[in-house]
Amino acid sequence: MDDAAIREQGPKATGKLPSSARVVVIGGGAVGASVLYHLAEKGWTDVVLLEKNELTSGSTWHAAGNCPNYVGSWTIMKMQSYSTSLYRKLGDLVDYPMNYHVTGAIRLAHSRQRMEEFRHVERMGRHMGVEFTEMSPSEMQNIHPFLEVHDLYGGQWDPLDGDIDPAQLTQALAKGARDMGATIIRFCPVTGARRDKDEWVLSTPEGEIRCEYVVNASGYRANEIGRMFGRDVPCISLAHQYLVTESIPELSARDEKLPLLRDPDSSYYLRQEKDGLLLGPYEKNCKAHWVDPSDPMPEDFSFQLYADDLERLEWYIEDACARVPLLGTAGITRVVNGPIPYAPDGLPLIGQMPGVPNAFEACVFTFGIVQAGGAGKLLADIMVDGESETDSWAVDPRRFTD
Repeated sequence: MDDAAIREQGPKATGKLPSSARVVVIGGGAVGASVLYHLAEKGWTDVVLLEKNELTSGSTWHAAGNCPNYVGSWTIMKMQSYSTSLYRKLGDLVDYPMNYHVTGAIRLAHSRQRMEEFRHVERMGRHMGVEFTEMSPSEMQNIHPFLEVHDLYGGQWDPLDGDIDPAQLTQALAKGARDMGATIIRFCPVTGARRDKDEWVLSTPEGEIRCEYVVNASGYRANEIGRMFGRDVPCISLAHQYLVTESIPELSARDEKLPLLRDPDSSYYLRQEKDGLLLGPYEKNCKAHWVDPSDPMPEDFSFQLYADDLERLEWYIEDACARVPLLGTAGITRVVNGPIPYAPDGLPLIGQMPGVPNAFEACVFTFGIVQAGGAGKLLADIMVDGESETDSWAVDPRRFTD
């Protein structure tokens, strides 16, 4: 479909497309909005974000929104701890209301080996100002009275874990960027790119825009945008499901929200969602989509989901019900089954697009909500200052090149 047909058929763009900008960010999820915000914060205010649909479309809108600090990588821990610190004050900084529940989280250890891993990450955290605390089974039950602990070796407490509303986060970052002079145009998909001397010329249904730098922040459509620059982005979309229960009287009667539970051995998270519970398993052999001609990526999957596939979750549901029997007393009201992008090593791509001048990537985020804030800062540092504050090779797109 050509640009004229797209312009006639789809919703109208929400603003006039400038003829030029210093930077164009492609993609209006949490990560793209964060890149825009941090570029503007560093003084690059001649920046434009182009979004194919509405802000948050893609993977952001349906994300569970969990925000852990725990991770076994120095680079990722710094990114995530920056994010959680930013999110706690972002609403006040940009004058935008946000639902960010800092409930803390208990991470469960079924064995001594798992506990040793927790202790290793705890030592890492001390160097970054992130305080993790070892817990005994009885201590875990004291703060989560519905938790069965008889067969657990121990656990770890992250006081700053919690969950945030992904849409509110994205809109807050967008508002902050706009207030600093950045421009956001929704319903304005990028349909092509070409190099003209020292500039990029991006085609859209609203015309062309020239820019010095371009950022691919297009989520699970990273490969679609990457091909416009001759780039094959290492990205695949996998289905991730979570379920939400009806209200539970025992939770309605509580004054405080339960802490989030994370079970790395059984591979799921469980948290309170309003007066119910939200269970999100990370499945083994999870289903990939849009990898062959028989399952093509739709032209528009902005606010769509895959069909529910609860049979795949049966083992995880049973395991979680044994761990927190309260879960088994409630009916399921909603199942969310949506695409999440994955790179081969599970880490995002943040930095220079390999072999392409003045083009950058901030895409393929499997844990995009908690990493969005830190990713935006990291890429802004690289683009504006020429380097990041700390080593960023773990997320550098060039790690997959020959």
